[in-house]
Amino acid sequence: MLQWAVFWGARARAFSGWPDFSIFYAAGLTIRRGEGAVLYSDTVQRQLQQSFIPQTLAVRSPLPYNHPPFEALLYLPLTHASYAHAYLIWFLINIILLGACIYLVRPWLFTLATTFPRLLFVIPLAFFPVADSLLQGQDSIVLLTLYCLAYVVFLRRKETWAGVFLGLGLFKFHLVLPFAFLLLIKRRWRALTGIVISASMEAVISWAMVGGKELMYYPSYVWQINRKQLPGIIVPDTMPNLRGLIMGWGMSSVALQLVLIAASFLLLMWAAKSWAPGDLDKPEAWNAGFSVALVVTFLVGYHSYTHDMTILLLPVLITFDRLLKPEPPRRDVLLLILLAVLFSPLCLYMTLYVSHQTVFALVLLLFAWAVASSAEPTRPSEIGAVSRRIHAITS
Repeated sequence: MLQWAVFWGARARAFSGWPDFSIFYAAGLTIRRGEGAVLYSDTVQRQLQQSFIPQTLAVRSPLPYNHPPFEALLYLPLTHASYAHAYLIWFLINIILLGACIYLVRPWLFTLATTFPRLLFVIPLAFFPVADSLLQGQDSIVLLTLYCLAYVVFLRRKETWAGVFLGLGLFKFHLVLPFAFLLLIKRRWRALTGIVISASMEAVISWAMVGGKELMYYPSYVWQINRKQLPGIIVPDTMPNLRGLIMGWGMSSVALQLVLIAASFLLLMWAAKSWAPGDLDKPEAWNAGFSVALVVTFLVGYHSYTHDMTILLLPVLITFDRLLKPEPPRRDVLLLILLAVLFSPLCLYMTLYVSHQTVFALVLLLFAWAVASSAEPTRPSEIGAVSRRIHAITS
């Protein structure tokens, strides 16, 4: 409950426009006013944010909207309410989505669902990135929902639909494209086709919203923001990923960039080796590989913050389900590392008092290693049980 106490203490700042939600609200307002052609104008964004959070902008600079155009449609209906009311509505929507995630994956987490059902609701509330995402008014829980949908349809052997759901998450492309790269390495063409279908649809919608000129300008705009590394916007030393771990110490050079690229590539290749997407006859190994793939996706994501770790709730739940089985492999090591991932005071301390959340990337690397190394061949009896469960769910 520690993070919720922090949330309660920060509620006044949240409703006054300090969180990231201000950029989504401003983007929705831009589209509603028919000004999509200037969606990525810093001047327009400042003017809009000045209109609904003037007191906050008297203290800090406006935050830029650096997400793809199509995502602004999601927030357009919220602009019919005041900023504070819109923030509250988005908070409630995210709570509903979080419940939907539990509902979606519950049939596949047999031990948790049948023996420890309360943990299914306690773990998400105890996971600090979830609270951080709610506080920021971020879209990370939406991406978690899409990953949960992809996970479920993967298990139902509907890879095209899995790709469609992954493609819908391209509003955070840095947290989807590494996963897509793994699918490419494993030659999962149907899943990749699904991603292309969603991406094509999003490109057409974006073109209609902002026009070709602004859409072509978007990559340059994002790159400019990244190069400037504006305070409070692009801060590598607050990124608990590989980029933060390698470049979050006040140093930047071509050599470090090359080290980051090489480390990311090697980590992705290791994740690809750990996961066989088409081998659903070995559910233990499949779940472990999927979890590793998702953790590695976050780690190599170039722009990953604490709230982005929300997507790791899925591998956390999968791993807990494995650990609670009667004969889990290597219980002590895996449990210890998992508890470190869930240890809210550590996340909170690094977020509020330490300028280097980057060290948490080490915890996530250990988590991925422990999950991969603990995967063991599934016994024939387990394969039969899982097959019967899949048949019952899909029929």
